[in-house]
Amino acid sequence: MTTTYSKRENAFEKSVHSWRVEDDCLIWTRPSGDSLTLLWKDVGAVRAAFAPTRWKTWRHVFELTTRKGARLLIDNAHFKGVGDFEDRSPTFIPFVLASLDRIVAQAPDARASVGASPAGYFGQLAFMVAMLVLLIFVLVALPTPLGWLVLVKLLLIAVMLPTAAVWAIRSRPRAVPLTLGAFLPGLPKLAGN
Repeated sequence: MTTTYSKRENAFEKSVHSWRVEDDCLIWTRPSGDSLTLLWKDVGAVRAAFAPTRWKTWRHVFELTTRKGARLLIDNAHFKGVGDFEDRSPTFIPFVLASLDRIVAQAPDARASVGASPAGYFGQLAFMVAMLVLLIFVLVALPTPLGWLVLVKLLLIAVMLPTAAVWAIRSRPRAVPLTLGAFLPGLPKLAGN
């Protein structure tokens, strides 16, 4: 059975990108009508990750890297309008699982990981910690006519820390075995699961 997934990337495209899982390859059809083929046996690495953005706080990505280093990044967000995106997880998850099934069968030596890329993760984590330290320093070191206002500002920072912790935990990079079950932490959670 063929599994497909489609989504519109941005406002400049009037049609959707479509990906079709075949037994031996992934066929990507662009809005212009041209298509690209990625043979499953050419996949060298695969990654699934939670990758939220400002407007897509539920966004997940699926990345395929060929043995030659070319990358294909597919996410579960469909563009509907400016700042308006549709979560396509109900069709994204079966597409990712069908792709993984073919990769396991035809490229069993491919590397597998869940979470952000190590360089991106540690770079963002270092930046976030540095900005937090700088913010605390500025709030405490700069004089303010209302001393209690510093406590209010520190309380606001403390309220935002759980959001940062959720990102840090869910996005941490980790190698996993190339199995369907190992990829579940990198995929969106559907209601009832």
